[in-house]
Formats: sequence, C-alpha cells, structure tokens
Amino acid sequence: MSKLVINGFRAQEGTIEAPPSKALTLRYLLASALSRTWVSLRKLNWGDDTWSMIRGVKPISEVEIKEDHVRIRRGIATERFRVIDVGESGFTFRVLTGVYSGIDGVTLLMPRGSLIDRPMDELLNALKNLNAKVDRLGSVIRVVGGRLVGGYVMINGSISSQYISALLYLAPLTEGGIEVNIKPPIRSRPYIDATINVLRDFSISVERSEDMIYVSGSQEFRAVNEEFVIPGDYSLAAYYIALSALVGVDLRVTNLSKSKAIESEYVFIKYAREVGVEVEEYEDSVMVKGSSVKELKPLSINLGDSPDIVMPLALLLARAHGKSRILGVSHLVYKESNRLRGVANVLKCLGAGVSIDEANGVIEIEGVNEIRGGCEIDALNDHRIVMMGVIGALSARESVTIINWEGISKSWPTFIWDLERLGAEVRILNSP
Repeated sequence: MSKLVINGFRAQEGTIEAPPSKALTLRYLLASALSRTWVSLRKLNWGDDTWSMIRGVKPISEVEIKEDHVRIRRGIATERFRVIDVGESGFTFRVLTGVYSGIDGVTLLMPRGSLIDRPMDELLNALKNLNAKVDRLGSVIRVVGGRLVGGYVMINGSISSQYISALLYLAPLTEGGIEVNIKPPIRSRPYIDATINVLRDFSISVERSEDMIYVSGSQEFRAVNEEFVIPGDYSLAAYYIALSALVGVDLRVTNLSKSKAIESEYVFIKYAREVGVEVEEYEDSVMVKGSSVKELKPLSINLGDSPDIVMPLALLLARAHGKSRILGVSHLVYKESNRLRGVANVLKCLGAGVSIDEANGVIEIEGVNEIRGGCEIDALNDHRIVMMGVIGALSARESVTIINWEGISKSWPTFIWDLERLGAEVRILNSP
C-alpha cells in the first residue's frame, strides 16, 4: 500500500481537459453491445468501471478496441454460460443483472471490494416479480436468462437509480415490455433520464410520466448514428472548478458541453456561482476565475438528485463564511464507501466544522477562513473521496497524507498526473 503526500499547489498551466463522462460511457457501451449493427464510440472514460462493462458485455457482443476508439455490436453466436467479474462497478453489476435475465443462458456476476456489501435485494425482488430466475449465493448473483413476458413492477426509488436503469435496459428484450412504477422519493432522477436518452439514441421507444416509465417489448437496439462521442463529465470537472476557486488561480476546463451534460452534474456550475465563484461558459469549455474569488457564501441545498457533486461542493462550502446544509443525501451511505462519513472525515482534516445525520441524509458544514491540513485522510479506496481529499489538500496550509487512494482508477486513472501538470506538488510513498 502506498501513500499520497500533498504538499500544495504552484500554478504551471491554465488549461486542462475534463475527463469523459463515466455514466454515459457505461450506458453507451451497453446499448451498443445490444445493437445488431456496428456502433463506434470515441473518447470513452477509461476507468476501471469501463473495463468492468466491457468484460460484462463481451460474452454477447463483438468488441474491437483501438486507442480510445471502440467498435461494438451484438454477437451472432453468444456464449450460454458466462462468468463475469464486474469489479466494483455498481452500474455494471446491477444493470447486467437485469439484461442477462432476458438473454438465454446462465450468467454468474461476481462483484469485488465494497460492491460486495452494497444493496441488491430491491432489484432482485423486482426481477423475480417479472418471473426472472435470479438468486444470490453470498455476493455472487446467478441469472438463468430467457425470454420474459414482461409486465408491471413497483420499485423503491430512494436507494439507487441503477435499479430502474436495469429494468429499462431489460424491457426491450421482453415480449410485452415493462411498466415501472417508482415509489418516491426518487433519488438521482437525472441518471434515469440519462438512461432513457441513451435508449432513445438506439431507437428504443420509452414513455415517461412523473413516477411511471413504460418501455414496450420486442424492440431492437438500432443506433440513430454510426458513431457517438462521449462528452466531458461535469461531476469530475467540478473538482477542477473547486481547485481554481480554492487556490485562487484562473483555469480553463475544456471538453465540456452543456447540451450533452447530465443535468444533475451540470448543476454544479449553478451552485458554484451561488457560492461566489465566477464561471464563464463557452461552447465547449468553461473559464473559472479563481483569482476573482473573495468571500464564499454558505448554501442550504437539496442534492438528492446530484449525489456525485456533493464532494466538490462541500469543499467550497468548507471555505464559506457561515453554516451550510446539504440535504437529501441519505443514499450516499450506499456508494463505494459510506460517503457521508467520508465527506465528514475529509472536512475535519481540513479544519472545517462538520456534522452528519445519516438517517436523514444531512451534512452541516461550518466554513473556515483557511484550510489547515497537517493530517492523514483514509479515502477508503472510494474514487470520489480520493478526489475530494486531494483537491482540498492542495489548498491546505500544511501537507496532507492520503491513504487507500488507489481506487481513483475507478473513474479517473490519470487524476494525479493531470493535477501535477497544473502545478500540484504530490509525492507517492511506497510502503517498505
């Protein structure tokens, strides 16, 4: 095990490219793997989760990879017995549980790390109500797939939007389709919208009302374009925006397009402005005027639909003058780690006041004038807690050590190198 030692920031470059969207990479890969015609995907996010999805669809698809370019389609002859290592990708694990329920053959889905303990019962019960043959032995899910009739299913919307995505990808493979009734409160609703948008890009008919979604059965995945370019990820770019504001340097972040963004990630721009960060938007980039930041203002905000921007926004609120509240994020306890506790631990290390209410999903933050540091953060191998800890540490008065940071490869393998190019002073200490 190695440690990251963060010794501050000395600006070197003022332009950086945002990583491609992880959420859209996974969704387009899966839809393409179900398409009978070749689909080209460019500028994918090459984190661990992407490789989990590629492993997940290879038994039913043909995949060609060249540099950052992927060609993929549904295979002519598919394997009927599949053992799939889904790594720690929750989206891959849950959605493939749904998809393979509608495909002939036996599939064993094997999770790793923190994913072993993340909830699945709600999805498994919903699939069983559709007469899918799914069961669980320890952490391994066994799916005995076949043509399903489809039908009506009710599912809790407060735990994970990935359950709903699993049912939506399965529905076209059934005879009669699936009508999904989502019991409120519905968390991460824009990620359900992202799934629907990708399905429509593959000619899948989807009907949607407030809490009800219907996808008809016996539909073929047919891409409306021969090629898709994965857009930049606003939830990852948010860490660059936070860095600019916290260290007081101007930074242009490229590869960002508002028209292609997932709304719950793009909304970080709005909240950053409300806090007091000046952000200028252009066609394919944003300009963050970190040098213009004077005093940051507190916020009280519900982020139930935007769990992935809680961490960078909390960093800004740690420097706000006054008390802030982040509400509606009880589902953060079900992520790669208990992120409510992870956020609290990072903020305490940096010197901010913080309290959490896990049952009600509330984080209260008392801002400070200066980030202190001089401590150690256990990032629990959670990629977003790693990012939060590193960005916060770059603005700290004293050095910060981060352990269990290797999980950053889940969504941003080049994170440390990218920051070093901007001016981050980082050392990696390997254990003897």
